[in-house]
Amino acid sequence: MSNFQKKYIDLNGGTPRANNAANNKRAGRKKKLTARQGVRYVLSVIGTTFLTLFLIIIITVCIVAVALTVYITQFAESMYDVDLKGSVDLSLSSFVYAYDKNEGDYVRIMQISADENRVWVDIEEIPQHVIDAVIAMEDKRYFEHDGVDWSRTVSATLITLFDNDEMQGGSTVTQQLVRDITKDNNVNIGRKLREIFRALSLEKKYSKSDILESYLNRIAFDNTTYGIGSAAFHFFDKSIADVTIAEAAILAGVIRSPVSYSPYYSLSSTRKRQIDTLDKMYEQGLISYSEYDKALNEKVRFRKPVKGDSFGYTDERYNDYYGVQGDDDGGEDEDLYYANTDWEDMLGDPYKWYGDYEVTINWYVDAALKEVTDHLAELKGITKESARDLLKRGGYSIYLNVDTEMQDKIENVFRDWRIVRNPDFPYPAGTESKDTLQGAFVIMDYSGRVVALAGGVGDKPGNDCYNRATQSSRSIGSTVKPIAVYGPAVEYGKITYSTMLLDVAGKIDAPGETGETVSWPQNYEKNYGTGAYYNAWAAVMNSTNTISARTLSLVGVQNSYSFLQDKLGITTLDRSRNLNYSSLATGSLDVRLHELAAAYQIYGNGGIYYKPSLYSKIEDSNGQVVLRQDPVGVQAVGKDTAWIVNRMMRKVVNGGSGTGYLAAIDNIEVVGKTGTANDMANLLFCGLTPDYVGVVRIGFDDNREIKSQGVDRWRAIARIWSDVMKECIPTDEPRSFVPEPDVVEADYCTYTGLVAGPRCPSVNTGYYKKSDLENMCDDSKHNGVFLAEQMDRVPYYKNP
Repeated sequence: MSNFQKKYIDLNGGTPRANNAANNKRAGRKKKLTARQGVRYVLSVIGTTFLTLFLIIIITVCIVAVALTVYITQFAESMYDVDLKGSVDLSLSSFVYAYDKNEGDYVRIMQISADENRVWVDIEEIPQHVIDAVIAMEDKRYFEHDGVDWSRTVSATLITLFDNDEMQGGSTVTQQLVRDITKDNNVNIGRKLREIFRALSLEKKYSKSDILESYLNRIAFDNTTYGIGSAAFHFFDKSIADVTIAEAAILAGVIRSPVSYSPYYSLSSTRKRQIDTLDKMYEQGLISYSEYDKALNEKVRFRKPVKGDSFGYTDERYNDYYGVQGDDDGGEDEDLYYANTDWEDMLGDPYKWYGDYEVTINWYVDAALKEVTDHLAELKGITKESARDLLKRGGYSIYLNVDTEMQDKIENVFRDWRIVRNPDFPYPAGTESKDTLQGAFVIMDYSGRVVALAGGVGDKPGNDCYNRATQSSRSIGSTVKPIAVYGPAVEYGKITYSTMLLDVAGKIDAPGETGETVSWPQNYEKNYGTGAYYNAWAAVMNSTNTISARTLSLVGVQNSYSFLQDKLGITTLDRSRNLNYSSLATGSLDVRLHELAAAYQIYGNGGIYYKPSLYSKIEDSNGQVVLRQDPVGVQAVGKDTAWIVNRMMRKVVNGGSGTGYLAAIDNIEVVGKTGTANDMANLLFCGLTPDYVGVVRIGFDDNREIKSQGVDRWRAIARIWSDVMKECIPTDEPRSFVPEPDVVEADYCTYTGLVAGPRCPSVNTGYYKKSDLENMCDDSKHNGVFLAEQMDRVPYYKNP
C-alpha cells in the first residue's frame, strides 16, 4: 500500500470514505456545542451588566436616601423658621415729607437710603395687576403648589442636564424668597435641596399672601433699588398704588435680570420683557384683551431719561443730560452705561433730592437732617454716626416744617448772588472761597417753626456742607440789645417805653490787673456819649451803646445772662466768656442765626418762646411716632412787655432816623433791630412782620471787615433783609401787628419821660403797662433835677 493511501486510513482501520463521514458527523456536533456556549456567554454578560446597573441604582438610591435623611434630620433639628417682617434684617429707606399748600397735604420730597433703597409696602397696597404680572412671569402655579413646583423643577433639571448651554432655574417665588433671606447662593445639589425643604417649611407656617408680600418687598430691581415700592418710584416716579398694567409688566420683566432688563440700561430689552409679560398675563387669563391692547400701546414715561424709542417716543430729556442720542441697539451702550452708573453713584449719596433731576439737597433739608440725626442719637443713646446710619436703613418718615415755595424763593435769591450784588457792597460774585462775601438767612413763624433758610451765598457746594444759618456761631452785635437789655428791663420794671436815659459812658476795669479803669463803651460815632438824655425807645432806635450799658446795669449782668440762657434758649453762651457787660450790652457774644430768630419771636407773638424746629415729627416704619416737636411755648415775658418792645423796635424802621429804615416793606408793618459786630466784620438785621421773623447776617468767613459804598453798612443790611423778604412773603394785602389790649397807649412828658400829667408842656405818645400809669409827671419834675437824681452821671460797670 502506498504512503498516499495510508494517510487516509483511520487508526481503527476504516476506509478513507468511511473516515470522512465520521469526521463530518463529529464536526457538526462541535458546531452546535459552540453556538450554545456563545448564547450562554452573551446572556451571562447581559445579566451581569443589568445586575451591576441594578446594584448601582440601589446603592445610589441608598446614598440619596441617606443624604435626604441627613438633610431632613438637619432641618428637623434646626426647625428652619423666619419672621418675614420681624427678625429678617431689612434695610428700609426713609422718606422726607413737606407740607404742600396747594395740595393741602404732606408730599414726599426726598428718599434717604443706604445700600438698598427700600420702602415696605403691605400686600393690601399693591394693585392686583402688579401681583398678577409678577406671578405670570415668575411662578404661574404659585397659588397651587406647596412651595415647590415639582413639574417645573424636574423639567428644569432635565434641560440643564442635557443642554449645558441652557441653564434653567425652576425656582418658585417661595424658593426665591428663601434664597434671598438665607443668601445661600451656591450652585450645587446641596443648596438646591436645602432650598426645597426650606420652601416647604416656610409655606407650612405662612400664608401665600405673607410670602408674596415679603418677596415683593425684598427682590432687587436695579442697582440699589429693592422692593416693589421703591421700584415704582425709581422707574416711574409714583407710588405702587398708581402703577398701570403696562408699568406693572415692566416691573415684573425686570426681576429676572435687574441690570440687563432695566430701561436705564437697554430700553429695547425692557420693551421685549414687557411684551412677554403682557402675553403671559393675557394667555393666563389675568387681563382682558382690551387691557392687553391698551397696555401694549401705552407710552410709558420713566423718572430718569432713557435712550431709544421702544415705547413709541423719544425722551427729549436724554440729550440734555447725556448728549446727542443714537439708536438703541437693544444691548449695552457704553456711554449710556457709564452715564447711568455715574447717575446712580450720585444718587448713592445718603441723601437724595428727587425733583427735576437735581442730585443735591437744598439748604433747609440739609439742616433738618442734621437736626433729626442729633435728636435720634440722643433718643437712642448712640453716636451721631450710628444715628445717621439708622436714618438711612430704618424706614423712618420725617415731616418737615418747611414752606416749599418760600424755600425755593430764598434759595434762588442766595444762589444768584443777589446778596453780593447789592449796590451798597462793592464785592463781585465769586466762588466758594474766603474772598466771597457770605451770608445766611432764617425765616421763622411765631411758633418756632423754621419755614425757610439759606446757609450760604452762591451755588450750594454739596450735601451735608457747612450751613451758616444753623451751624455758624458768630458775634451778633447790637441785635443783642432788645433781647438781653431792653426786654428784661421792661419786664422787670426797670424802664418804661419812654424812660429818660443818660448818654454818657461809664467806667470799667482796664484789661489785666492794673487796678485802673477806662471809659466804656464807645458809641458808633467813636464818642463816649453826648451827655444828653434820651428816651428808651430812642436809644433802641439809634442803637446807643452807652445807654445800653447803663440799662444793663439796672437789669443786672447775671439776670440778663440767665434771661438769654433760660428763657430764650441761647445754647452758645459760656459764663467765662459772656457773663460780662461787653457781651450782653454790645453783643460781643456768639449766637447761631436760627437761635437768634427764635429769641426775637417773643416780640411778635405775645412774649412766648418756642424752641426753633425744622421738623414736626418722625415716625418709624410701623407708623409709630418716635420723635415729636409740638410747639409748646414758654412765656418768656409778659404780653405787655412784648408789645412795648415791639413798639420800640418799630421806631428802628419807621422812626425817620432809625438804623433800620431801609427794611420797610410796602403794605407790611416791619419792626426790627440792626447789628454790627467785630469792627464791621458781621452785619445783621432781625426783623419781624405780623407773620414771620426774619434774620439775616452777612460777613466774610475769615471775619475781615466789610467795606461798603453808598449808605452806611449798618443801614445797608436792612435793605438786604427787605429785598429777601419781599421775594419770599406775600405783600399785596396790608398786614399789621395786633395791639396788646393790656398795654395802654398814652402821652408822656418829653422832659421827664414819665406818663404825662395835665401841665406837661410837651408830650408824645408811648406804650405802657397799667402799673406804669401810677408814676405820673408833675410840675416839680420839669426842672432837670429829677432826671439827675435818677442815675449816676458816670456809673462804674463791675463785671461779676
